[in-house]
Amino acid sequence: MQEEDKDRLFVTALARGLAVLSAFKPGETALSNQELAKRTGLPKSTVSRLSYTLLQLGYLQQDGDSGFYRLGLAVLALGSSVLASYDIRSMAAPLMREFALTHNISVSLALRNGTDMVYLETCRSQARIGVQLTIGSRVPLATSAIGRACYAGLADNERKALDDELALRYGQDWPATQQALAAARTHYLDKGFCESFGEYDEDVMAVAIPLPPLAGSSSGLSLNASGPRFAWSAKSMHEEIAPALSVLRGRLLPGI
Repeated sequence: MQEEDKDRLFVTALARGLAVLSAFKPGETALSNQELAKRTGLPKSTVSRLSYTLLQLGYLQQDGDSGFYRLGLAVLALGSSVLASYDIRSMAAPLMREFALTHNISVSLALRNGTDMVYLETCRSQARIGVQLTIGSRVPLATSAIGRACYAGLADNERKALDDELALRYGQDWPATQQALAAARTHYLDKGFCESFGEYDEDVMAVAIPLPPLAGSSSGLSLNASGPRFAWSAKSMHEEIAPALSVLRGRLLPGI
């Protein structure tokens, strides 16, 4: 917060409150103030005041037995408003459902948010896989197929700016991460898709392609297809799913 405190227009208290809300991860039930303090790096006394305020405003709910906090309905209302603003979801969903049923594989649409990808829409196959991502889930851009496709599809100036963000996130691991992203972009330019076979999750095979950005936005959209390792090989993902995903993108493009 030190650099941000120097900006007279930056409201540090608001940023800290949003940091508390961002500390919750998909699939978690409730978190204590101690865990929230650990995840945000804020003093526990500060987190206690923030969680109390967010509770009063409906952005958090409190478990009656443990006193732990979970996200409240006010957060859901905000999320619903955000998702409703992306018209591409309504256009993509029917075609994505058709794709998932035809190929028995999950397909998802995501938008870049910082160094993560946020899922806007997902249609699951019947196959069970280790990672069950839903609308609003976040995945790391650098190691997921859907994130690598986003990276590959960005303009040079956007990719350079993203490199700076990723360097801060990964620190000493950035050189290796940057090399992997460069290889993913080369693969996209050569083959037309990106992949992540067991790198984000050891049991998940995924391929992805970028879509044009939303009007007025520099963030990247990506589309991926993912399935369990026991059901899909690299060859089948390359020869069947990647070409089919490209066809799906072509069907979506007229509406974007």
